[in-house]
Amino acid sequence: MRTPKRMLSMTLLCFLVTAAVGGGLAIAGEQIRIGFTPPITGGSAAEGALQTKSLKIALKEINESGGVNGKQINLIYVDNQSTNPGALAALQRAVEQEKVLALVGVVKSTQILAMSDAVKNYAVPTMIGGTNALLTRQGNPWLFRVRPDDTIAAAAMVKYVKEDTTMTKIGILHDADAFGTGGGDLVEKTAKEMGLTVVRRDKYTTGTRDYTAQLLALKNVGTEIMILYATNPEDVAVIMRQYRQLGSPFKYLGSPSSGNRDALNLAKEQAVGLLAVNDFTPGTPEIQKYADAYKKEFGEVYDAANAWSHDGLNILVNAIRKGGEDRAKIREAILATQGYKGVLGTFNFTPNGDGLSAVSICEIQPGNQFKLVKVVNVAAK
Repeated sequence: MRTPKRMLSMTLLCFLVTAAVGGGLAIAGEQIRIGFTPPITGGSAAEGALQTKSLKIALKEINESGGVNGKQINLIYVDNQSTNPGALAALQRAVEQEKVLALVGVVKSTQILAMSDAVKNYAVPTMIGGTNALLTRQGNPWLFRVRPDDTIAAAAMVKYVKEDTTMTKIGILHDADAFGTGGGDLVEKTAKEMGLTVVRRDKYTTGTRDYTAQLLALKNVGTEIMILYATNPEDVAVIMRQYRQLGSPFKYLGSPSSGNRDALNLAKEQAVGLLAVNDFTPGTPEIQKYADAYKKEFGEVYDAANAWSHDGLNILVNAIRKGGEDRAKIREAILATQGYKGVLGTFNFTPNGDGLSAVSICEIQPGNQFKLVKVVNVAAK
């Protein structure tokens, strides 16, 4: 026979379990563990904080609407420490120790390259924001990109100059790192293919404080429009300020880093009126919904540059709804995603794992806002 004390204990336990489930708390057996490996510490921590805010909006909406197949999403945060070794270690911890089903990974292409072999060996579906074109073209079937790759952004900038302006003389300025150099190469190649002239190409190292020499050199050779392929928002802000100090000697068109909120906060009014490529299209219902949720949750203007983590989690969750908790079936469901409307645009995944093929040329407005100039579609190569 059960003693009154034992019966009371069991009743209390049942109450606590019921309260946990009814309150939406993830308990053992009632959750799906998904990893997220942003830079929480280190040089990219500010960027990581924005990615985290974006993802938290998606997570809140998913769990408050009932989760996935009756289970809540338990998001496991693992710091990549803003380094390549840190990114690999974060992946290993998420998979081996935290036992996650799938991952929302990182945005830095060099970190993704450092993780790629391990992702393939683990066979874990991983959503990425890196734009290096090779990431999804090296035989790794477990990487899924939720931003337009560099071939699209670079080609779109040149295509805009060719089709929507009378300018023919392009100057290129880029970071000397792998990202900037790769972007510069693509701009130069596409410009030549379209019959435009690259009058000069200059590079700089991350953290440079004076870009006057490069900007004047571009001016002196008759540059009509400068295409900037930069990595870090701090560098972008300095270039914007010094470009203005020189009297805006040519038109300015920047890669997505020129629309990064950190860059715009640092450059302030010096950024207004400049052109930048954005991963998203201002004014869509999806952007407006995201903007409203961001403002309500954090009391500030949204940051679309890091909305890839928001779209990445939603696409991953939709795939889990269809494929269940089977990684191979999740992979198939992601690749089958066609016509999904996210914050960054309409996703139609290619067989190699690329989701987007369009970018927007935008004019920077006061208050970190953007005015759409043109949506440019570029078929992925």
